[in-house]
Amino acid sequence: MNLAWRIYRRLARAFPHEFKLAYGTDVMQLGEDVVGEVAKRHGAAGLLPLIADIAVRVPLEYVSEMRGDMRYGLRALIKSPGFALVGIVSMGLGMGLTTLVYSSNWKLISRDLPAAANAKRLVMPQKPVSYYYIEQYRDQKNLFTGVAAFQTGVPFNATFPGDGTVKPERVFGQLVSADYFSVLGVSAQRGRVLSPELDKPGDAPVVVISDRFWRNYLNSSPNAVGETLRLNGQPATIVGITPKDFNGALSMNPAALFVPITVPAALAPELAIDVLHQRNAREFLAMMCLAPGVTIESAEGALDAITRHLDEQDASASGRNANADKDNARRVTLLSAGGMVPLPRNLRPVVVGFYAVLMALIMTIACMNLANMLLARGANRQKELAIRLAVGASRFRIVRQMMSEGILLSLLGGIAGFALAYGLALLRSRFMPPTALPVESNFTPDWHAVVFVYVLVMVCGIAFSLAPALRATKVEVAPTLKAGSVFQLPGYRRFGVRNVLMVAQVAGSLMLLLITAFLVMGLSEGSSVQTKFDPHTMYLLSVDPVRDGYTPEKAQALFEKLPEQLKTGSAVRAVALAAPAPFLIEDDEDDGNQMTAEETPGASRVQQQVIKETVGAGYFAALNEPMLAGREFVDPDLRDQRNPADESKTLPVVLNESAARGFFGNGSAIGKHIRNDQQSYEVVGVVHNLKNGIGISQSIIYLPLMPRNLARPPADGITVMVRSDAGTDALSGIRREIASIDPNLNLFNVRTLSDYLEVSRSSERFAVGTYGGIGVFGLVLAAIGLAGVTAYGVAQRGREIGIRMALGARKGQVLRLMLREGAALVGAGTVLGFLGAFVLAKILSALTSIFVDALKVGTDDPRLLLGAPLLLAALALLACYVPARRAAKIDPLKALRQE
Repeated sequence: MNLAWRIYRRLARAFPHEFKLAYGTDVMQLGEDVVGEVAKRHGAAGLLPLIADIAVRVPLEYVSEMRGDMRYGLRALIKSPGFALVGIVSMGLGMGLTTLVYSSNWKLISRDLPAAANAKRLVMPQKPVSYYYIEQYRDQKNLFTGVAAFQTGVPFNATFPGDGTVKPERVFGQLVSADYFSVLGVSAQRGRVLSPELDKPGDAPVVVISDRFWRNYLNSSPNAVGETLRLNGQPATIVGITPKDFNGALSMNPAALFVPITVPAALAPELAIDVLHQRNAREFLAMMCLAPGVTIESAEGALDAITRHLDEQDASASGRNANADKDNARRVTLLSAGGMVPLPRNLRPVVVGFYAVLMALIMTIACMNLANMLLARGANRQKELAIRLAVGASRFRIVRQMMSEGILLSLLGGIAGFALAYGLALLRSRFMPPTALPVESNFTPDWHAVVFVYVLVMVCGIAFSLAPALRATKVEVAPTLKAGSVFQLPGYRRFGVRNVLMVAQVAGSLMLLLITAFLVMGLSEGSSVQTKFDPHTMYLLSVDPVRDGYTPEKAQALFEKLPEQLKTGSAVRAVALAAPAPFLIEDDEDDGNQMTAEETPGASRVQQQVIKETVGAGYFAALNEPMLAGREFVDPDLRDQRNPADESKTLPVVLNESAARGFFGNGSAIGKHIRNDQQSYEVVGVVHNLKNGIGISQSIIYLPLMPRNLARPPADGITVMVRSDAGTDALSGIRREIASIDPNLNLFNVRTLSDYLEVSRSSERFAVGTYGGIGVFGLVLAAIGLAGVTAYGVAQRGREIGIRMALGARKGQVLRLMLREGAALVGAGTVLGFLGAFVLAKILSALTSIFVDALKVGTDDPRLLLGAPLLLAALALLACYVPARRAAKIDPLKALRQE
């Protein structure tokens, strides 16, 4: 019984202070009367319900007290609508931007691949390899439990059951090996997935469809499994449907269809020319599932050794193997592939760190602003708090009450922030790059974001309202009742809490402003593409005759006569073909193709990563781009390519300025030779750097359009570029000419060059607007915080100001007195923020090349280096001026009367 009484007494003492004041004696007395009686009648077991009852009532009483605190806090905020509105807006902006970053970017780098049971153990080489190499990797049972091959972004012209008379619809999928789903650990929602036992070469073609494809194209038909699709004119039976939200590996490019690599080349042109058995056809990505106990580092080392050994056995790569021991570029790099986007291990912490710092900066500024506002509000409530303490309220009770106001502000700001993030996400989904491949754009906040916002609300509301609450309640009752609300708290000068917070807020705001301004300026300066003709007069049309049922020979004949046929139109000035559209946004050069300059014997070899683009005759003339040196491709170049007997001869190429300078310095590149692993090329021309759609210049090598490009078109087909006379609508004539050749030929991606460039820049403009909005957000919050601090200072020093004015101080002197402290805070914060921004910019530039160009342009721009600090300082001083001007209007008699 003694133990039960001690437990009961401890629980009774745990009730809230107000409850104990009203009922504490009764509860203790009841315990003394009841515990002994219950123990006598029912023994120790009878005490358990009693103890359980009081254990339940303690947290319920705290919840009831907190509800009362929230109601009181809500009434207090309603009485101060300006304070409430500013607090909600500032916290809403901070949480909205932070939630948007979390929902989009953080989701990409932190979420596991949906429906993949083996997500934690999945890895993949950074670069494509040949299917032969993947077969050798598959034999390494001590390293991997499975290795699958796949190609992503493969287009199919699909005809659905019952739609035989309708033109095919272009959808994108993946070519996968039969063990693809077992390596990922993905099971079928309906039917079955592919398997090596059931899907073998020579079998009738089958296909697994995604849940999204099933719902959008087949109306969720329960009989979909077993139906036949026509893909590129060939029948394929649906054998299964993937789980919901599974869009394949590399799900940023969602796949609608999963077609096994055992199908014939007529269904999948990517499998033409016996690509599965060519050791040098590095066209497949490998997906690997690590064996238990194998680390990614050990697998990478072993795989690198295996790959080097395979390279040495490859007789066709003798030019590379001569320096294989010194060729570090051939080292295999494994990426963690179980997420939405595979990232190199050395890049992942950089990206994570960048977004973590960005979110921390945004929320720190918003929360410091909230803390400063609560400090200023607490200074104006000194008399109220002193009265409440004098009549018996505990300090803990008042601190809890003031913290409830901060939590309520943070909660309302979180609701506003979530709504802001949702709206920005919907807006962002409209700005997608002009790529032929589908891109996952659904980054609207989900339940993960709701949990994130709730945790953020509670942490920020408690953490940044606790210090102001403790500060405001640390008063002596008698002096405060005598002095009134303007009683001067100690430490308002120099290193007071509010001053440290304000310096940190100004520094953080300037860091945020400068970093975002660097990015905005860099992206804006680089994102302009200037053509030497009116881009409205050029039309881009994509065709893919192979997927319309053409044989490679028939497709080649079509492209031979198409330019001449189009030139017969009176409005057409130039026609050219290209495998990608002009000004295409290519991948990073680090993922490009390594080429080597062939110099004289004994000279050092220059190697460079370049982007390959395949173009036809007259390409640069159609773009009105003169050659810097040499010539562009002409029809004889392409005819030589089509001669099978000339496969071993040196092929002509055109370099842009960056590639030519990288290979040959300032010397002439014409007539020089470069080579890759398999082929030697002769430079026949050099052209200006043509920026891509977002204004970035890359090292590019232009290859002539070859028969294999026509037989195996890229994902966006072969682009037909037609430039017409200005002011004429040539599109209808172009369509008629193509229809006269073949009325069943599908045209897609039909648009003007102007429209193409506009869409190319849309995502950049959204990024610029987002970064610019973040910078403006920092400015606004800095101004709000400084205004709050100055108002706090005015509230603390009201009596002092009254005395000064009674003794003859002029309003201008009082105004300067109040602005002086604000100016000192702004100056200190500006210096720290300026240094912090440059340090952060240098760190980002050193760790990754993602932001190098943009940051370099921004950090070299004097408009930013001088303008941003001056703008922040001017706005901050203006924010200080408003409450300081109010101080100059204080009536000396009223201030002195409070004495």
